[in-house]
Amino acid sequence: MSLGEKLRILRLRENKTLKEQSEAFNVSMNSVYRWEHNLAVPRMPVLKEIADSYSVPMEWFFLEAPEGNGADRNAQQPVCNIEQQLIGTFRKLPDNSKYKILGYLERMCIEEYNPDSL
Repeated sequence: MSLGEKLRILRLRENKTLKEQSEAFNVSMNSVYRWEHNLAVPRMPVLKEIADSYSVPMEWFFLEAPEGNGADRNAQQPVCNIEQQLIGTFRKLPDNSKYKILGYLERMCIEEYNPDSL
């Protein structure tokens, strides 16, 4: 799980919006968006403030999950264009269906996150 995914999970766990998160840490909404999409990394003092706020150790942001049997570093790359096909299908859906799917995926990510495992 990437740093951005971890930051997003923490924010969503508390049901905070991008705006609320940005105000809490005195940064722009664009900064929070860029962090969560792995386009930028928060400065260390801000990351420390985030860790303290959500009661997680700083090290958690930098730990990688152990690789499984035969895990490939390129595992996030599309396999046989399946990912690209899914994205294309998703884009064709009506907006209300997109929101339902995104909500379901977010709940899955939040339920998968267990702070006791830190």
